[in-house]
Amino acid sequence: MGKKKVKKVKKTSKTKKRAATPSTKSTVKKKKKASSPKPKAAKSTRAAATKKKKAPSSTKKRASTTPKPHARKKAAAPTPAPISKALREAISTVLVTGARGCVGSFLIQNLLRDGYSVVAPVRKGPEIASLAGKGNLEIKQGDLSSSAFADACLEGVDAVFHPGIHADGKPLYGVPGPSPVNATRTLYHLSRERGVKRFILITSASLYGRHHGPVTEEMALEARDEYEQIQSELESIVLDDPLPGLPSVTVLRPGSVYGPGCTASMAALATLPPLVKTLGPYFIPLPGGPRTSLVHADDVARAAVFLLLQPKAYGAVFNVAGNDPMPFGHFVNEAMEAYGLKPLEPGVAYPPSTLLQSILPYGQADEIFNPLGKLSNILWERLVRTHRLNKALLPPKGQQPDPLGMGDLVVDNQKLAGLGFRLKYPKFRRGWDKTLAWYMKNDWIPEPGKL
Repeated sequence: MGKKKVKKVKKTSKTKKRAATPSTKSTVKKKKKASSPKPKAAKSTRAAATKKKKAPSSTKKRASTTPKPHARKKAAAPTPAPISKALREAISTVLVTGARGCVGSFLIQNLLRDGYSVVAPVRKGPEIASLAGKGNLEIKQGDLSSSAFADACLEGVDAVFHPGIHADGKPLYGVPGPSPVNATRTLYHLSRERGVKRFILITSASLYGRHHGPVTEEMALEARDEYEQIQSELESIVLDDPLPGLPSVTVLRPGSVYGPGCTASMAALATLPPLVKTLGPYFIPLPGGPRTSLVHADDVARAAVFLLLQPKAYGAVFNVAGNDPMPFGHFVNEAMEAYGLKPLEPGVAYPPSTLLQSILPYGQADEIFNPLGKLSNILWERLVRTHRLNKALLPPKGQQPDPLGMGDLVVDNQKLAGLGFRLKYPKFRRGWDKTLAWYMKNDWIPEPGKL
C-alpha cells in the first residue's frame, strides 16, 4: 500500500508539471486542486514586487531630502540684531549724497520705501527726475563743496548717507584731488554742528589691496593710487575724529559694484556681449583669472540702510559683497551666456596675474592695452550710432587691468551677516540678469535679437 501511495504522489507531481501546459478539462481541474495554495504564493510574490516597486520611491524621498542640511543652515542663521527704537523715532529725514550714482539712487528708493523723508543734493537733476514725486523726496541743486550749500542741505536732517566717491569710480565733486576730501570734511563737521545723529560713509573694499585669501575688516589698508588714497582720507576724517558725541559713524566697504544705473567699472562688462554678438552667436570662454567679489548696487544700499539703526554698527567698519567670488573670467562667461551667446570650446586661459604683474610695472601697459581699447571703443561707437543707444556705457578702456587683473580680491562679509543682514542678490547671475534687462530697457545696450 505504501508503495502505491508513493506512485500516486509521483503521478500527482507529474500532473503538476504537466499542468503548466494543460490540454484537457480534467487537467485544468487537477491544476486548480493541485495548485490551490499557489495564489498565496502569487500574492506574496506580488507583495514582494510591490515592495520592490516602492523601494525606489523611498529612495527618491531620501534623495530629495539630501539638501536638508542647507535648509538647516538657513534656519540656524542669526536673526537680525535688534534695532534702536529710540533712534528710529528720532530719525525721520536723511540726506543722501551721490544721488546720480547707482548706489545713491538705490539708497533713495530704499529709504523712501521705509518711510523716511529724503534730501538729495545734486549738481544737475535730470538723471534722477524719475524719482521726483515719489514719497517725501526733496531735490536740491548745488555743489556740496560749498559750505553754505552743504549747511542749507543739512537743515532738519537727522542722518547722512555719503558715498564719498561714486561706485563707478567717479569723484562726486569735480576732478580727483582735494575736492572730495574737502567736501567730506565740511559735510562731516557741519553734521556735528547740526546735531546729526548718524553718518554712514561708503568707500570701497579695493582699499585692502590684493590678497590670496578673503579680506576682513581688521586688515590694514593699502591705498595704491589716487582713487584709493582719497577713499582712505575720507575714512580718516570720520573714524579718526577725536571729539566725542554725535554723529555716530559707520563705514561700509563694498566689493566691485554692478547694477542698473552703473555706468563704469563693472558696467563695462555689459558692452562685451553685444560686440561679440556682431561677429556671431558664439564666444570663446575665458576660464580662470583673479578671484573677485562683486556686489549688486541695491545690496550696498540695503546694507547701508540696515546699519542705520544698528547700535552695534556705531564706530564700526563693515564689508559687503556677494556670496559667490569667482575668477574674473567666469564673470565674463556668465555675462556672455546671459546675453544668449553660446560657448565655443575649448576656451582661452586667462593671463595669469603673475604675468601681468611682470609686464605692467615696466611701462608696457599702454602699448599692450591701448590698441585693444581704441578698437573696442570704435566698434562700440558704431554700435551706438547704428542702434541709437544712449551714450551711457563705454567698453573697457585700454588701460592696465587693475584692480581686477592684478590679483585676488575676495571680500569677507561675515561681520555684516552676523547682524542678520541678508543679500537680495547673493549670486552674480541673478543680479546680472536684472541689470542686463535694465540696460536693454533703457537703450544702453541693444537687444540680442536686433544684432
